[in-house]
Amino acid sequence: MIRQTVPSNNGGKEGKWVGGIIISILLLATVLLPYHQNKTKTPPLDTHQIAITELSSEELAMVAELRLAHEEIRNLHQDSRDIDHQNHWPNMAELSELWLAPFIEDKSWERKGRHQWQHLNGALYQGIRSEDQGASSVVLNSNSSDPDIWLALSQDTTPLVINDNAVFEPQQLIDSGWTQIVFNHDSNNQALAH
Repeated sequence: MIRQTVPSNNGGKEGKWVGGIIISILLLATVLLPYHQNKTKTPPLDTHQIAITELSSEELAMVAELRLAHEEIRNLHQDSRDIDHQNHWPNMAELSELWLAPFIEDKSWERKGRHQWQHLNGALYQGIRSEDQGASSVVLNSNSSDPDIWLALSQDTTPLVINDNAVFEPQQLIDSGWTQIVFNHDSNNQALAH
């Protein structure tokens, strides 16, 4: 009678091979991962632009209110076009009656710099700061679906003056020393004014 001892197959040998292969794959992936990433270069902003991430808290609060106001202004404009088929943009009295910030004179208005608001022309609104502290003077252009907001960050900035029948060009703001806010700083979403 022949006796032969057969060791039990508990999968230890195969398990070591599978574990070794998994570790090898992970090591290879770790080494090659940096070479597989897409590197995007963000183009620099123009000299008249600033990224929203670089603004102070006072300016950020003003921009937040202006973005909400922009939506309301566009809705009011669209409603007026639907009702009487005219190209009517709301004036300062209409915006104040609706208690639309930042156009109302409340505690927030005092804290932000007591801006004196005026409806320049069409979809252009300008707020000139009358206090030394608070958010900078600002221009809101609501002509497009996205708000176009400009700040007077420089001491050399002059208020924008536009006649009723004049055509507005962003170059007027650039020439007057205004700084445009860029909300999404990448090549696809950069602001239109250059």
